[in-house]
Amino acid sequence: MVDDTDHDDADVSRRSYLKAGAAGLAAVAFSSTASAQADQGDGRGRGRGTRNSVLIEGGTLVTVDEEYGIQRDTDLYVEDGEIRLIGDDLQVPAADVVDASDSVVVPGFVNAHLHTWESGVRGIAGDWTFMEYLEKMLGKVSAQYRPDDAYLGNLFGAVMQLNAGATTVLDWFHIANSPAHSDRAIDGLEDAGIRALFTHGPPGDDSAKWWDNSSTTHPDDIRRLATERFPSADGRLTLAMGARGPDYSTDEVTRKDIELARELDIPVSMHIGSLGSGGVKTLDDLGLLGDDLNYVHANRLTAEEFELIGTSGGSVSTTPEVELQMGMGMPALGDALDAGAVPSVGVDIVSNVSDDLFTQLRMALQVERGLRNQPEVAAGEQIQEVTPSAHRALELATIEGARALGLEDRIGSLTPGKRADITVIDADDLNTAPVHKPVETVVFQAGIENVDTVLVDGEVVKRNGLVHNPTAQQNLDRLEQSARRILRESGL
Repeated sequence: MVDDTDHDDADVSRRSYLKAGAAGLAAVAFSSTASAQADQGDGRGRGRGTRNSVLIEGGTLVTVDEEYGIQRDTDLYVEDGEIRLIGDDLQVPAADVVDASDSVVVPGFVNAHLHTWESGVRGIAGDWTFMEYLEKMLGKVSAQYRPDDAYLGNLFGAVMQLNAGATTVLDWFHIANSPAHSDRAIDGLEDAGIRALFTHGPPGDDSAKWWDNSSTTHPDDIRRLATERFPSADGRLTLAMGARGPDYSTDEVTRKDIELARELDIPVSMHIGSLGSGGVKTLDDLGLLGDDLNYVHANRLTAEEFELIGTSGGSVSTTPEVELQMGMGMPALGDALDAGAVPSVGVDIVSNVSDDLFTQLRMALQVERGLRNQPEVAAGEQIQEVTPSAHRALELATIEGARALGLEDRIGSLTPGKRADITVIDADDLNTAPVHKPVETVVFQAGIENVDTVLVDGEVVKRNGLVHNPTAQQNLDRLEQSARRILRESGL
């Protein structure tokens, strides 16, 4: 970690700091100075900043909103966690000023599928197949997690996402080994300061019981969570069900699980189509399709099944790096787009792949372009069009991700009235300058090292390339000790 105690000059260049994420978790820089600067303003006589008032000044805004489009040298004003104004030379003297000149400002990324708890065992599964993952991660590793391990995994997994510019995650939690595990995982998300759809899944203590044509219904503890931990649907953290679905449970269990989620009025996410087709057709036969269902991976579904998803208003979350490695099949982004399903992209598991949406977005886009180009290439012809576009790709990580999580009225675009989940990307770094087309810069050139400032609900959680989270700083050693014990006890 970077010790910045000797750098109390507010004008010190951000390039004098080791940028978080450049060298993995151990290099994450947690800075109290970043927080102090957020409280003190920018030192240019604009007044002492307040925690509920932020002015992002002079940036290139990529709003992902058709009405506002792309605006250069433009200000964005945040008050009480909400985007209030977009315009030129906004005069708000009490605001904390974020200098966004030479920066591209985008909506905070939405990671639509992440098993956040696996952050402590990152990198162990880089050569695993999908079946090995099911056997080892969900049969050996997950059973060794204690409640505090779940807390640490979710805390650091969420901080990693904030560091990478993702302000929202769908946290698919499938180590609900006890109510305490779930509670501590939620505590971890809260302490990270991220926005999350906590997707309560099955326990990870018995793979055969929960994942092999399971005849056991979803843990009833989700009812307690709905009333005790998520009494409001308007909070930074909201609740969903991680159902096994027809690929991993009996038809009767699938029906009961989805009916329970609908009774609780929460969305459902399920892994489907990685082992084969037919799962969506089963849901249709059971009369369970709906716009509250999120389908993860979907690689081997049929064209008919994609049409069923699109017609019913469902969403598809692709995680291309995992899918390509583990033999699930080609990423199904194009199938989702063609069927009119809500498309989104996620990281999935840092136990074997990179933790940032920049990587996943590029892979999803370019694989899909390659698939669309292939017929002309195979015929010896030159392609006539490059599609999907870079702007469409950016939508996958912003407004479409928000739609997939049912949060499009709150986040996903830089629109006045929405919550202030915002990512500021350096546009004058070696790998981003000069910026001719800001969308292309974000989609094709930028990475974690260029994420300068991140706001969640109007709160600055990363600034000058530094994440500010004292809780994580104090617990890094505990994460490493936890992970070593888990791997030792699991035999890995």
